Amino acid sequence: MSTSPAAASAQAVAPAKAVALVPAAGLGSRFHDDGPKALVLLAGKPLLLHALERLHASGRVAEAVVAMTPGYESAFRAALARAPLPCRLVPGGVRRRDSVASALDASNVGEETLVLVHDAARPLVDPLEVLAVVDAAAERGAAIAGFAMVNTVKRTKNGKVVETVPRHDLVSVTTPQVFRAGLLRKAYAMSPTADVTDDSELVERAGGTVAVVLTSRWNLKITYPEDLAWAEAFLAGGPPSGAPRTAQAGS
Repeated sequence: MSTSPAAASAQAVAPAKAVALVPAAGLGSRFHDDGPKALVLLAGKPLLLHALERLHASGRVAEAVVAMTPGYESAFRAALARAPLPCRLVPGGVRRRDSVASALDASNVGEETLVLVHDAARPLVDPLEVLAVVDAAAERGAAIAGFAMVNTVKRTKNGKVVETVPRHDLVSVTTPQVFRAGLLRKAYAMSPTADVTDDSELVERAGGTVAVVLTSRWNLKITYPEDLAWAEAFLAGGPPSGAPRTAQAGS
């Protein structure tokens, strides 16, 4: 069966690929007291390596720039020796945003190149969901992963409930978060001192529109010891991944 020129051209277009910016400098004081959290072992491998393997498996990540804990370069290099994609190490900062900025500066990518921010402490990210977020960002310029809130949300003050927050349009945001590099650079430049835990907030402040890809809830951030136990159980049992759905933020 012959293929039309238009179909052949469409098949020849390679999917967009991103450069991953991986903040991995945190010591995780709530979790353990022995070095960087990114190097804690999960099923015999560092959290960082799990995350990199899953990013690579998406087919949408070309390389990674890892912002490491200063003073632990040898340990990070040892962990990255088994990484499935090219990786560079840069010093991380005290704040998460400092680590992302350091990795972004070191990436040296063009303004239109996609950069993918992903926490090293999220080792269970679904490769199919990574793919979906990258593809959404390639189309719209900025996209983040998140899942619909399932619990009732209360605002409190001094130990008392002051408001029940409607949850129908709330999303719990995770990573990856993917942006055109020029947009993320602009966002950081416009808010040079803002102490945020979410890069998309900076993009919003800079006037950018961020798409949301609704994902499963398995993309846990390892924060407490029980999270590691849950992740071990996940890897042993392997719950099925959900099909990601794309929505505009706030829709």
